[in-house]
Amino acid sequence: MKRLLIATALAGLIAGPALAEGMDNAVGNTVRVIIDEAGNGFDAYFDADGAYSDSLGRSGASWTASGSELCLNPPEGAMNEDGSPATASCGPWNPDLAVGDSWQTDGWGDGMITISILEGRGHTAPTPPAPGTE
Repeated sequence: MKRLLIATALAGLIAGPALAEGMDNAVGNTVRVIIDEAGNGFDAYFDADGAYSDSLGRSGASWTASGSELCLNPPEGAMNEDGSPATASCGPWNPDLAVGDSWQTDGWGDGMITISILEGRGHTAPTPPAPGTE
């Protein structure tokens, strides 16, 4: 369940566009999110107009940021697996992370994740979490 929450928090997003201070390191690059020791995870893509998508096939979401806090917003009308309305999820962001660097945080759920920035787009994404292991 924790992996689903992390993936949803970092991937399944809503609100309006906002290129924010501290996200210039992510915009136009690939943000790799590894959620377990086996290397499972996904790639996230942040656009300058506030659009968000990822290698799990989620799109139509948006992001906002303020300093070291990133909020991912699900598309309007998005629902969680349990049928409840999806809401924005906020967590820490490292505005000092450079292309090629990695950072670990447990601020997006109840487990440690590794966030890396890869230059540009078009990388082969990591293996997504297996269904039922979230």
